Order: sequence, then C-alpha cells, then structure tokens
Amino acid sequence: MNFNISFPGLEEFRIKKTIENGGIFQLHVELDAKPHRCPACNTLTQKVHDYRTQKIQHSKLFMRETLIFYRKRRYKCEHPQCKRRFYENNSLVERYQRQSKELKQAIALELIHGKNFKAIASRFNTSATTVMRRFDEVGSNFLEETRELPSVIAIDEYKGDSDGEKYQTIIADPVDRKPLEILPDRKKETVKAYLREHGQKVEKVVMDMSPSFKAAVDQALGKPIVVADRFHFCRHIYWALERVRRKEQKQFNDYDRKKCKRMKHVFNKKHEALTEKQRWYLERYL
Repeated sequence: MNFNISFPGLEEFRIKKTIENGGIFQLHVELDAKPHRCPACNTLTQKVHDYRTQKIQHSKLFMRETLIFYRKRRYKCEHPQCKRRFYENNSLVERYQRQSKELKQAIALELIHGKNFKAIASRFNTSATTVMRRFDEVGSNFLEETRELPSVIAIDEYKGDSDGEKYQTIIADPVDRKPLEILPDRKKETVKAYLREHGQKVEKVVMDMSPSFKAAVDQALGKPIVVADRFHFCRHIYWALERVRRKEQKQFNDYDRKKCKRMKHVFNKKHEALTEKQRWYLERYL
C-alpha cells in the first residue's frame, strides 16, 4: 500500500509498507530511481547494480518508537574505465550511520535542555555514549580554536573522564571570565606543550600551588608572574590553623578537648557574625 502523507525527514521517500510490531512502528521506504553522477569520474548513470536494506533508528512517530527499513539502490558507473559502484544520494541518513538525520537533530535540541546524558539516552532509546558523541559533534561547531593566549590566564584541574583520564586541565581567561581550552589530562608535559605553542604573550598565570603546574609554567613561559588564586591561598591558611588547633587541644582536659573540636567553626567565622556564646568560647580557646 502506498501512502500520500509525508513524515518529517521522509518527504522525498515513497512509503511502501507500515508495520507495528511489539509497540515499535516500522516503515519500509525507498526512493524513486533517477540518474546519478559517479563520484569518481562524474559520469551520469542510471544502471542499478543491486539493492540493500538498511535498518535506521528514527524519531518517534505517533508516540511510538520508530524504525525505518530503507531499501537503497547501489548504482554502477557505465564508463568503461571506471565501473565504480556507489549508493544513491538521500536526505534520510548519513554515510556509516544507523540513526536518521531527524533523530540526530532531535537529540541535539534535547541536549540544550536535558538534565544529563543518561536521561536523554533513555528518552530516545539509545546509549549514553551515543548521546555523548552527538554532544561532541554539536559542541565542536561552537568552539573557536585558540591561536594565542592573552597576557593573563588561569589554570586549574577538574575531575572528568575524557579518554580514560581521571582529571583534565582547563585554561581560562580570568579577566573576561571565559574558558579558552580544555586539555585531556593534567600532566606536566601536556600543559607545557600547550603553553609553548600558544603562550607567547602570557605574562601572568593564576593557578593553585601545584608543583606540576608551576614547573610546566616556568619551563614553557620563562618564569612569568605566578599568582596563587584566592581559594587555594585561603585553604592553606585554614589548614595551618587546623594543625595548630589540633596540636594545642591535645593539652586540654577531656571536656575542653572535645568541646573545642565541636566548636572549631568559631575560628573561621567572621567576628561580627559570632554570637555572645561563640565569642566566649573563641576567647577561651584562644
């Protein structure tokens, strides 16, 4: 049976048959035969070599999961010195893909508003890795290649899972507050190689006090001004204060030692925000 209605992404196709099997909507489609140019010699040919049926995952139709069985032609070039075989052109699916262009566009739109890769994959009945690959394809179109770093940059690490590495390194612009580059790992050689290639104008580097980052920056940029970022600077002060507190409270009696441990937050709290009771304990343990 032939249908005269068109579905999204299938406007140029003829729908030969529809089947509903186990809640899955199946469409059997094909294109009309027409002359094609050989991609090798550009000769126009109408000779069909054979047919092959390709199963393609499509976006939902009528609120049902949809599979398309595309019966595609393989043409044969009639030029005597070419004889190349090639598939017909179509607007449904790209080469070597098993998902339709319409489904890939739907996943790309969902990536903007979706919660996470796993939730999107569950909605479209595909794997999380497929959604992640689609995210990489979409994201690469919006990324501009960084040719030269500005005079002030910031370096930090974060936990991820790119290419099996547990940590990645982000290079950012602390003045304009925008990311510039993400490196696949936090190894010194990786950071050093990137800075040597793009960091000719860098004069100041804001980063934590990692010996690996410090060595990479010094070796690649010739010892620029290194600024310890506020978070890590304050964290080292807190750690030093904690070491003193633990050392001193060991000399207290059991009651004060336990009470000081429970009231340790008064050492880090702003003085004007302390209550009368908290001020009393602060003065007692200082």
